[in-house]
Amino acid sequence: MQRFHYNEHMSNQTVKTPLSSPCIGICKYNNKNFCIGCKRSSSEITAWINYSETMRKAIMQDLEDRSIDN
Repeated sequence: MQRFHYNEHMSNQTVKTPLSSPCIGICKYNNKNFCIGCKRSSSEITAWINYSETMRKAIMQDLEDRSIDN
């Protein structure tokens, strides 16, 4: 079986890597329904996989200023 390596066979192609999740594995919610680990709402977490890259980037930007204080 021949194995393909990225550098050898895909170097001329543009590979889009999806924006990774901001999840840090602390999945507990405060009283505003925001995760205290990643600051996303439960609906944002659930829908993350279906969001466009544009939507994910917008949420990531919002998370910088989002407060998770109770």
